[in-house]
Order: sequence, then structure tokens, then C-alpha cells
Amino acid sequence: MFLFVHVQLVAGLLAVESGQDAVIRGLLYEYALIRLHPYGITVAEFTNRISDLRNKLGQEGIKDEGLVVPKKFGAEGQIRGNVLAGDEYSIGYAWTPEEILRVVYGSGNESTPGGFYPKGADGRIAKSHLQHS
Repeated sequence: MFLFVHVQLVAGLLAVESGQDAVIRGLLYEYALIRLHPYGITVAEFTNRISDLRNKLGQEGIKDEGLVVPKKFGAEGQIRGNVLAGDEYSIGYAWTPEEILRVVYGSGNESTPGGFYPKGADGRIAKSHLQHS
């Protein structure tokens, strides 16, 4: 029974997160070619730079993509528009807890807090990494 409730909870959280991501990325896509002042780059370029940073911090290859990608990285290698980020089979990228911590800490290290959590995250997995630092 516990496993079923756990899986049901995770599935529900994933559904809500996916929906929110789709709405946000859809709205950003509408403005993809708008140039942002004072940065002088478009919304699409901005999202690509954020994705590049997340990939660099995560240290496990491409797991995030901006709104416009080279056609070979688009859905099934057919399109450049990228409202939903996914692999070559249009399946969402899997992130490990360590990769997520590297990104949200902004340090590229799951044991070095910073970024959104300057004192470290408070969950069991995050704390287990902080204890080993």
C-alpha cells in the first residue's frame, strides 16, 4: 500500500510540474524572437543560455534545452521549435538528485550550497550530501 501511495504522489507531482512547465515554455515561445532590453538578445537566446548553464552545472551532458534548437536536436530530428524539452525520442530528460542539487545550488557541486539554497536544501537527500562535505 505504501509503495502505491508513494508512486501515486510522485506521478501527481510530475503531472503538475509538467503542466506548469508547458504553460511557461508555451508563453515564452510566443515571444521567442522578441529582443530583450537591455541585454540585446532574444527570449529564445536567453532560454538557450539558461539551458547551457543548467547543463554545465549538472555535468551530465544535455538535459535541458532552450526554446529553439538545431533541427537535429528537435522532436524526432524534425523541428527547431522546442516548447517541450526532450531527448531524440521526445522523452523528458531524467535528472538525478545530485544533478538537481548542482543546478539549484549554482555551484556545480551537490555538496556546496548556494544559489537558491544558500544554506543548503532541507530534504533528506540534500542533507546526506551536505554531511559528506
